Amino acid sequence: MPTNVVHMNSGDLIGRRFNGYDLKPYLEKNGVNTTQLVYWNKQSDADFVSRAFDYPYSRLLTRILTKIEARHSLHARLHMHSWTLPYHRKVREADLIHLHIIHDGYFSLSALPYITHRKPTVWTWHDPWPTTGHCIYPLDCTRWKTGCGACPKLSIPFAMLKDRTAEQFAWKKRVYKKTKAEIVVASQWMLDMARSSPLAANFNFTVIPFGVDLERYKPGDRLAARARLGVFPGRPVVFLRASSTPFKGLPEFLNAVERLDPDLQLCIISLQETGHFDRFIGRHQIIEFGWTNDEDLLLDAYAACDFFAMPSRAEAFGLMAIEAMACGRPVLSFDGTSLPGITFAPTAGVSVPNGNNEALSLAMQRLLRNPVDCEERGRLSRMLAERYYDIRDQARLTADLYRRILGKDMV
Repeated sequence: MPTNVVHMNSGDLIGRRFNGYDLKPYLEKNGVNTTQLVYWNKQSDADFVSRAFDYPYSRLLTRILTKIEARHSLHARLHMHSWTLPYHRKVREADLIHLHIIHDGYFSLSALPYITHRKPTVWTWHDPWPTTGHCIYPLDCTRWKTGCGACPKLSIPFAMLKDRTAEQFAWKKRVYKKTKAEIVVASQWMLDMARSSPLAANFNFTVIPFGVDLERYKPGDRLAARARLGVFPGRPVVFLRASSTPFKGLPEFLNAVERLDPDLQLCIISLQETGHFDRFIGRHQIIEFGWTNDEDLLLDAYAACDFFAMPSRAEAFGLMAIEAMACGRPVLSFDGTSLPGITFAPTAGVSVPNGNNEALSLAMQRLLRNPVDCEERGRLSRMLAERYYDIRDQARLTADLYRRILGKDMV
């Protein structure tokens, strides 16, 4: 008999590669039927996607409560509708609920004990926020290991007006002690971090790397892709996600480009935000997509580039990294994140000391001036993607976890 699972996230198409949306057909081949509940960003008309907490004026009330939380330096605590989740029709029909991003302004973690004792629960920790007093990533701060308080970085997301990090940390600890959930993480880096947290003592952890469709994400015709994108002939090409969040390393990348040898003229392809590379117009060719869900455009960018730059200062996995690897392109990253392990640096990927702009620039130059080495790293990256990042393996491991949990609950 099929297992029925409902995935819960803030959106469906935004985040589809990690929130269960793209995994659905592969889980079905493993005997798992899935539906999805979303709150903020329901964009698809798929019949398996429904709205969570969809009552009159729910979005207005949620925004009001979120503003109150921000004013009082709280987060993910005041949203009362969270306690109604077990009574949603999709949850009642499911054997198990799988939580994804639940800490971006619509859910109260205080409801977790109530929910998880009424429905078997898996919770994927997509970032370290569950282990900290307020931040999504603590960067070089280690106070999350001892209870937070005296926070040196209240301004990074999720920002606080005054320091209530110790209080938030203690609140999470009380909630987690009463929560019955299996935790999934996607990388060894994230597992090591979780196991170092005093908040995680009550949880079991399973590492399930994300995967991609290797028939869709595969090496493409570089010259044809460059022609479609309008890349100037003879230009080496770098592709990256341009995000001004404090964790994605955009300032470091911009500084590294400024340090490149004057004779090195690039084509820089960027996804998500625009305008960051205006200073280089005239020296380098700039192709900016802005935000797009056009997967064909994304595949052309991977095919066109010599390597993918992902200079995140903090990263719990890095889905675009494995997409690039599947497309036969090496990944350039910073140490101290999950990415060197995910991209198998230094044999396939390349990593440099975290935040070292000069080292980042030199690594870019080495890759761009040594196309044979860059190409070989790309071939190895594809081989490793086939071995470790097949979405069919992700689905199989996820289905095995569901059955283990349900079997355990039925004993």
